[in-house]
Amino acid sequence: MLDGHFLSTVEVEVFRMLCGDRIAAGSSRAVYQCAYDDGLVVKIENGAQSFQNIAEWQVWQDAQFMPHALDWLAPCVSISPCGLVLIQKKTEPAKRFPEKLPVWLTDTKRANYGMIGRRFVCHDYGTHLMCNSGLSKRLRKVEWWDE
Repeated sequence: MLDGHFLSTVEVEVFRMLCGDRIAAGSSRAVYQCAYDDGLVVKIENGAQSFQNIAEWQVWQDAQFMPHALDWLAPCVSISPCGLVLIQKKTEPAKRFPEKLPVWLTDTKRANYGMIGRRFVCHDYGTHLMCNSGLSKRLRKVEWWDE
């Protein structure tokens, strides 16, 4: 049987192996540069019980079968069994923002979007209206906002 001190040491070591610098934080999770791959980020839930990692993972899984939805999302790479840790492709800041978005992308804060190559994507889609509207092809005019 492993003692508590050993387990907490392992937790710290695993965190350090997986997570580099913290690059963002919100009300329900923190985002870290992935320590072993500059093209990835690690999102860690903070216990607020918002389950945004799970929501993003589920949307990403559904989008695999809908190219019109897939094009709007930063890919999710892996999720921990309980959903507290999500690994996602990293985006770069966007300089231009489209006039329209799919109706199910409801959080139009500029910081939630970025670029993967030449593709404009949402990298923070843990809150959405997919359950209400599905991953519809329908677009709507957007009013962008900053923090």
